[in-house]
Order: sequence, then structure tokens, then C-alpha cells
Amino acid sequence: MTQHRRELRTESGSVYLLSILVLLMLTIVGLAVTLTTQSEAQIGENERLLKRSFYAANAGIAISTAKALVVPDLRSIRLDMAEDTNSPDLNIRNRVVMSPFTPVQDGPCNLCQVNQDSPFFKINHAVSATSTRIGWTGDPDDPPDQPVPLAQKRLSVMVSFQPWRMETLTAVDALTDDNTGGVQEGF
Repeated sequence: MTQHRRELRTESGSVYLLSILVLLMLTIVGLAVTLTTQSEAQIGENERLLKRSFYAANAGIAISTAKALVVPDLRSIRLDMAEDTNSPDLNIRNRVVMSPFTPVQDGPCNLCQVNQDSPFFKINHAVSATSTRIGWTGDPDDPPDQPVPLAQKRLSVMVSFQPWRMETLTAVDALTDDNTGGVQEGF
């Protein structure tokens, strides 16, 4: 019996050492999972902000295209689109700047029955919109001069207008706004 007790005494610390090693491995795995989850959450938040900026730039292109068709006015536009937040002190806006419509190609109107001596053309325009998502705290009517950009996205497209009168194009190109350098502000 004394020999059996001696064998147990020689193995008395091995279970303790093994349990410490298992706890160390589980801690390392837990930290790795936590860091991966945090980085994935941050990547998802960045993707959400970029998608919102993309949609704001797309809305700017749509507004600018509608303005070019209805008014017709091909000048650049700058819009500040405010966003509702849960906090009364936090202000978030999408500042969208659209370039002027630049005619890059003209050709005969595909929709006109007779293209011979027709005053209508097919005009392809290049236009781009840059959406910058900005945020600040304080007065919502007084954004800082250099706000912190949260996200930014640029969208460039080709827009085709047909039928389009060439006289309309030249008359709109002559319009300028001396106070803003041709940029109109809205919203």
C-alpha cells in the first residue's frame, strides 16, 4: 500500500499543469475570435457608410439629370442632404457635388423618324458626382468649415439625351452664375 501511495505522489502536479495549458489555449482561441468579430463589425460599418455615400452620389446624378431635362440647365450643383439621427447633438449630412454636364459626342437622333435636316440630335454627356458624408456635433445650421469626412464616393456616368435640340445646348452653356463660379447650391 505504501508503494501505491508513492506512485500517486509522483504524479500529483500533472493534472494541474494540463488544466492550465488547456485554459491558456481556450483563452487564446477566445481572444482570436473576439478580434476577428470586432474587425468584421468595423468592415461592415465601413461598407455601410460607403454604400450610403454611393446612393447619395447616385441620387445627385438623378437630380442633376432631371434638372438638365426639365430646366434645361447643365451647370454643376452642390447639395447638402441632412440625415436624421437619434442624438440631438450629432449632425450628419451627405454633401454631394455634381460636375456640369459635358457634351462628349453628338450624332443623329435614333428616335426621330426622319433624320435628314432634323434639328434634333443624340447628345452623350459626361457627368460625375462626389458624395462626402460629413459629421459634426453642435448647431445643425452651422457646420464647420472643415468637417470630418466619414466616407466619400465618386460616381462618373455617361448620360444620353435624345431627341435634343442643339440650340438648347448652346443656350444653356452660356449660363453662368458669377457668385458661385457656376456651381448652384440647393437644399
